[in-house]
Amino acid sequence: MTSCPRDTIAVADTSTDTSLWHRRLGHMSEKGMKMLLSKGKLPKLKSIDFDMCESCILGKQKKVSFLKTGRTPKAKKLELVHTDLWGPSPVASLGGSRYYITFIDDSSRKVWVYFLKNKSDVFETFKKWKAMVETETGLRIKCLRSDNGGEYIDGGFSEYCAAQGIRMEKTIPGTPQQNGVAERMNRTLNERARSMRLHAGLPKTFWADAVSTAAYLINRGPSVPMEFRLPEEVWSGKEVKFSHLKVFGCVSYVHIDSDARSKLDAKSKICFFIGYGDEKFGYRFWDEQNRKIIRSRNVIFNEQVMYKDRSTVVSDATEIDHKKSEFVNLDELTESTVQKGGEEDKENVNSQVDLSTPVVEVRRSSRNIRPP
Repeated sequence: MTSCPRDTIAVADTSTDTSLWHRRLGHMSEKGMKMLLSKGKLPKLKSIDFDMCESCILGKQKKVSFLKTGRTPKAKKLELVHTDLWGPSPVASLGGSRYYITFIDDSSRKVWVYFLKNKSDVFETFKKWKAMVETETGLRIKCLRSDNGGEYIDGGFSEYCAAQGIRMEKTIPGTPQQNGVAERMNRTLNERARSMRLHAGLPKTFWADAVSTAAYLINRGPSVPMEFRLPEEVWSGKEVKFSHLKVFGCVSYVHIDSDARSKLDAKSKICFFIGYGDEKFGYRFWDEQNRKIIRSRNVIFNEQVMYKDRSTVVSDATEIDHKKSEFVNLDELTESTVQKGGEEDKENVNSQVDLSTPVVEVRRSSRNIRPP
């Protein structure tokens, strides 16, 4: 018996809530979480009680940094856009991508990430992104800052920017510091994605889903150059909600529509949460059994159990399949045993019947007989 269980439970609960929100927010820093708490964005969390997070250390450990000089963001949207290409990845993503390109608006620090199969897709991707943001804001891109990579020069990229009135700023070869905003964003994306993926225990093929989720969460986390405002709120002017956030890689029970199952089947299937849809269009899940990505909004999440713990979660479908295979083996075994018994009794039968009558041979099974 404990003398004051209430206090003990309260302490444990606070720590648990902090670590749960830390995972939901894609392993955000303690400073960032305190800023969100002060803004009242994290429901049911009273204080930040931070424990050591091994996934953060494995995913983010760095060398001692040099002194930095301050910069003030541009005043208007799309006045300056930072971009950089990352890749190639040693492992292709589920969709076959090996690169990703980032576009960062300097005035709001919002980041967009696009996944590419080849470097040559950069130009087409830029045109699609340009059309989207210019339609959304009614403004035009004025300056594009990138490194000196060939993907920003070849294939008519320079000519297109000149025709559209976009000034291109390319860094001097060998000085990535001049494109520091995009380079630092790549590192932040990779660190957050690595920490989330390692914590969930997902294979490396899920790196693109982790990066996409990291970008979604970075846009909803406090930004130091923006005086700790949220990039998504600065860009859209709308308040950001956090109630829908879930832990990357956790077990999820996705509802199956009645027309996709029989009356006796289970009403949901076990999947793993791997990202958010476009704004309000549900969540994305990995269906391990059918090896495909599905989208749904009718879900129950278990945020305490991750992909790496999936061996403890057994679905009804798996149990049924296992039982079916057991029955099949039993039938095969019975059939083989009967046939073998027929072979052994043949001599006794022959001694009782006339030798002139033809004996019907019983077909022996070629299957390997295994004991039950």
